[in-house]
Amino acid sequence: MKVQKFLILIILFFGLILDLGAQTRLSVSGSSRLYPLAVPQLCGKGASSEQTKEVARVITRDLTMSGYFDILNSESYIETPGKCGDTFAFTDWTVLGVDGLVKGEIEQTGQQIKVRLFLHDVQIQKLELAKEYSGDIAHIRDIAHKFSNEVLKYFTGEFGPFGTKIAYSQRVGRFKEIFVMDLDGANVRQLTSDNGLALSSSWSPDHQSILFTNFQNRQPDLFSIGYATRRQQKITNTVQQELGGKFSPDGSKIIIARSEGQKSDILLLDKSGRELSKLTRNYASIDVSPDWSPDGTRIVFTSNRSGGPQIYTMSADGSGAKRVSYVSSNYCTSPVWSPKGEKIAYVCRSEGKHNVFVSNADGTQPSQLTSSGSNEDPSWSPDGRYLVFSSTAFGSVYQLGMIRLDGANLIQVNQSQSGSFDPSWSSWIN
Repeated sequence: MKVQKFLILIILFFGLILDLGAQTRLSVSGSSRLYPLAVPQLCGKGASSEQTKEVARVITRDLTMSGYFDILNSESYIETPGKCGDTFAFTDWTVLGVDGLVKGEIEQTGQQIKVRLFLHDVQIQKLELAKEYSGDIAHIRDIAHKFSNEVLKYFTGEFGPFGTKIAYSQRVGRFKEIFVMDLDGANVRQLTSDNGLALSSSWSPDHQSILFTNFQNRQPDLFSIGYATRRQQKITNTVQQELGGKFSPDGSKIIIARSEGQKSDILLLDKSGRELSKLTRNYASIDVSPDWSPDGTRIVFTSNRSGGPQIYTMSADGSGAKRVSYVSSNYCTSPVWSPKGEKIAYVCRSEGKHNVFVSNADGTQPSQLTSSGSNEDPSWSPDGRYLVFSSTAFGSVYQLGMIRLDGANLIQVNQSQSGSFDPSWSSWIN
């Protein structure tokens, strides 16, 4: 009996060791080691070679941007590109040193496609994730983004931000217009063509429209433009300068900074632009750059009421203002509240340039995320794990960069010869 119990304990012990080994092998969150992954061309059943390559390209780009994966160069693959069939040799992949393998096939009938995608653990030769998607061939990139999100959820417990959009300003000659693109830099669309200065874009909660400030006829007012329709609506029409409009989380109200002479205040408007209340009334200060907490109960903003510009929070009715930026800088601005509410990102002047910082919402535990180039106007991903911002870290012209919340994996998002500014990250659209 004692021998039997001992054998049972040995079996349980080694079973636990094997299970822990599998968990370690399939864990990327919080690890500095990039998970080696292969994403070969999919099998095509009636689908073109370009379509099967496109899905692999999109997934590769997504998972590379996540900062958790090392995607093996496809030129080193032993297996025939686009190979079909239910069986394959795991040894073709273990010899290349990969731990994970994405396989799949596209079946096309007319304009309709069915895409099957699989994630295999190469080391233990086990299927870990399988998904099937159906839709129009025009949505093939959206399908690839969805699977990328599933892969990231499998490894980290949370969906990724893929399939979202970035709104931003871009120079067009001597003007600035509002553009929108996919997170991976694809499908760039110009929304405005007003020959003005279109700035400070911000998505509505239903991601159907974008707020922005436009200097038309040298008069800055707040506008809204439909993401799909490009139909514009003028929200404000005053002689004052109005910047930084943000919809409340329920979409019923707007906060904005309005400047008069040498001062600026935070105002609360209804969604049609009618003033409801003035939230700041410090007549000697400049209060700008407001943003809502995700529950709509608090507002973060920039104020110079204590000297140089710093970051403050207050209740949504304007009461209880409190400074929350305590870093070694006399200039901090552009605060944005994280989607989960526990963090605030902002920009401070440090090391002779502007850098992105993140702290807890109460200002504790501040950390500097960027150190190269000049970095401005951060915006959070909907999952709260990444920030996008305009940066000169990639060259002399401002481009959009993306970084993980822990400061890892700074990556260039787009390529613009004229410069990209003021990004705003949408929620999940697809």
